[in-house]
Amino acid sequence: MEARLKESLNAIFKPRSVAIIGASNNVNRWGYSTVRNMLLAGYRHGLYPINPNESEIQGVKCYARLDDVPEPVDLAIIVVNTSLISDVIDDCAKNKVKGGIVITAGFAEISSDGAALQEKLTQKSKAAGFHFIGPNCWGIWSSEGNVNTVFGKDMQFRKGPITFLSQSGTLGEYFYNGAAENGFGVSKFISCGNQSCIEFNDLLEYLGDDPTTEVIAAYVEDVKDGRRFLNIARAITPHKPILLFKAGSSDASARAVKSHTASMAGNDRVFDAACRQAGVLRFDDFMEMFRVAYALCYQPLPKSNRIGVISPGGGFCVTTAEICSKMGMELPEMSSEAQKQLLAQMTDFAPPPLNPIDSIGRKHMSAYQEIIEIVAGQDYIDGIIMTPRITQFERRLRPDKMVRGIELAERAALVPEKFGIPMICANEHELAGPMFEIYKRHNIPFYDNPMDCAKVMKGLVAYGTWKRKWQAQQG
Repeated sequence: MEARLKESLNAIFKPRSVAIIGASNNVNRWGYSTVRNMLLAGYRHGLYPINPNESEIQGVKCYARLDDVPEPVDLAIIVVNTSLISDVIDDCAKNKVKGGIVITAGFAEISSDGAALQEKLTQKSKAAGFHFIGPNCWGIWSSEGNVNTVFGKDMQFRKGPITFLSQSGTLGEYFYNGAAENGFGVSKFISCGNQSCIEFNDLLEYLGDDPTTEVIAAYVEDVKDGRRFLNIARAITPHKPILLFKAGSSDASARAVKSHTASMAGNDRVFDAACRQAGVLRFDDFMEMFRVAYALCYQPLPKSNRIGVISPGGGFCVTTAEICSKMGMELPEMSSEAQKQLLAQMTDFAPPPLNPIDSIGRKHMSAYQEIIEIVAGQDYIDGIIMTPRITQFERRLRPDKMVRGIELAERAALVPEKFGIPMICANEHELAGPMFEIYKRHNIPFYDNPMDCAKVMKGLVAYGTWKRKWQAQQG
């Protein structure tokens, strides 16, 4: 990556000083929410609202011009009217601002005149070495830099390893919901908008080298340079997963894409082939993408596609086996020796423990954990989908039973670490209480139904298969 562009991106995601150009005390203006969100994010360095008509904004001293700011500015967040953007870009270049975010809309996404203005601003900015994200975007959320131009008081992420790179700002709400549902932490959310200056590929390349990002999830409408995308993705996927949802595969969505971010949807089949070639996991369901991202952060990769299914109920076993098979995963029959070990934990009326393993007839409370560990210990089992014993009646348990249940939950949650295979769980009842908290502390994924469990396991299998293929090619 060109050094000046990387300097701009560092200034955007971890700035030592921020100017908000177009800051406002009017609650109905973007300039108000931008200042408020930065304050809520706990930004700890110099914050400089810029507005010639105010002396103070939300308790922070306001400056009439960028020239008046008492220190060099790393990041300019620009929320002025479209007609003022050109002069603001000139000011940023004159004051040697390192990077920018242009929230303002009204460019190539609306008209040919807007496209011409956007191109003029882009050429001017690049010539001056002032690189910006946008225009027509929501900006970013960066846990590393305590920067937030997007989310309000009730939408705050906890710090973590997943970054969502999106050509849509509003899809940040889906990402927030995905984080809340799955419990994962976030490194960054990036709304890249029209990509007039800093493009999707630039951001993807930056994230490939970003030590705080372990998994990249992305929503994209247009990749301007397909060959560069392929090369960047190939360099990243052996080391960290890229999960992607691309719009524009139908005529209707292609029309919507053009009016949304002025993008042109390319040949979808060609793009899909490029993703497969580069090891990019492509999705047609946002929430599934976020679920798989969470599992990829914290679960070991399966060595192959052979899955063990365990549940104290036959219906879950049957449906999970059916779904896994349809998705191309295998359920190997337990060996005769493993069956003997499993039967030792079950009563005489228990079904044969072939795989899936219906453990309705287990002998006692700890037998279920023994069954899990027996299955996990087989060298022909590469991952486990199971329903743990988290009871909705745990408040009624005797103290000794509660203590024993907590001990067993701790053992179960350590199965991925102990055996080196992923474990995906389905919830039978409300997910609450000390046993569930133990599983979540160890980042064991939980989902509502067999379908979601199987889809997430399939994602782990797909990325594991790609990574092994790459390693084999390296010799």
